[in-house]
Amino acid sequence: MKLPVKFDQILLPKKSVDMKKWAVVACDQYTSQTEYWEELKKFVGKDYSALNLIFPECYLNQEPEKRIKKIIENMNDYLKKDIFRTVDNGLVLLERKTPLGNVRHGLTMIVDLTQYSFKPEDKALIRATEGTVIERIPPRVKIRENCPLELPHIMLLIDDPNKTVIEPLLKDKNELLYDTDLNMNGGHITGWGVKDAKKVEKALQKLLDDSTKKYGEPLLFAVGDGNHSLATAKACYNKKNPLSQYALVEVANIYDEGILFEPIHRIIKNVDVEKFVAEFTKQVKGSVKSKMFIGNKTVELKLPKNSIEAVAKTQKFIDAYLKANGGEIDYIHGEEDLKQLCAKTGGIGIVLKAMEKSALFDYIIKNGVLPRKTFSMGEANEKRYYIEARKIK
Repeated sequence: MKLPVKFDQILLPKKSVDMKKWAVVACDQYTSQTEYWEELKKFVGKDYSALNLIFPECYLNQEPEKRIKKIIENMNDYLKKDIFRTVDNGLVLLERKTPLGNVRHGLTMIVDLTQYSFKPEDKALIRATEGTVIERIPPRVKIRENCPLELPHIMLLIDDPNKTVIEPLLKDKNELLYDTDLNMNGGHITGWGVKDAKKVEKALQKLLDDSTKKYGEPLLFAVGDGNHSLATAKACYNKKNPLSQYALVEVANIYDEGILFEPIHRIIKNVDVEKFVAEFTKQVKGSVKSKMFIGNKTVELKLPKNSIEAVAKTQKFIDAYLKANGGEIDYIHGEEDLKQLCAKTGGIGIVLKAMEKSALFDYIIKNGVLPRKTFSMGEANEKRYYIEARKIK
């Protein structure tokens, strides 16, 4: 079976660019905290930065057409000013040190979107791990469809317990491409070139071939982060534009010690607090202690022992409640951020537990997708920062 991977040219900012200002966190983080993005904007100033090439989702409802137009202008301006250098095979070996001290590794590569699907019945080689909200795709298509560049925060996971794909590259690091602290308490990142693409290709091919024996069907990549971005990229695929068939991603091994699965908490706003809490605690019960933040108060909560079941029941209740009664939901990375937002907004915060990462591939094979927003690979400031870029027009 053919690999859903292409080894082709990607772009990096030239060494004269201030990488601490260039690299910025994924656009789907801090969606309720515009002050984060405003502080980042002040830090970047007028310097070259990926901030000028992305659309932070906290601004999706604030003059989107005007912002999209400016993003495209900035991309064309950066290309015209020739601030980029190239990596011919698309492979960058990454080492990310997070603010919490853990270290994870990854490998950028280009994947074939025709081999990706968020529909479980398609049995694709690249699969979503969570349900895809179709309504979220059109606004993102408007951002991507006319852009000459993509900057990915997509992370794909491989199930590689023998550590055959990424880890061998750590023993023979090649050209240092960048080495920088990350702004806004994002930790540190280092990137090296990878000369031997054939070695990577061979290891991936074996992993793909072995997957049928292991799972009963072929599966190479499971989406860890950025599923809606990948779905958006596929929605923009146009046969008249061969570049649009592919997307740039970071691949990580689920067995990397630095890959941590974190829960994604819920905050509910603009509801009858007393009614919501009473109905939620009546319908969602369990034996595992957790917490609920109600404004600036903290109360004990008990959720189902199985973390995936707890997310499923919580999300099912919230969806039904909001449909019947109105209100808003947001998904928050980090318990402390959730607590602060509840105190600030008077919202209701539900603290969820992390799932076991070893359960991921088995669950996807057997059940299709996880409940929406079941896990996150790290908290907000541990997320992937935009560094690499790729021409898509």
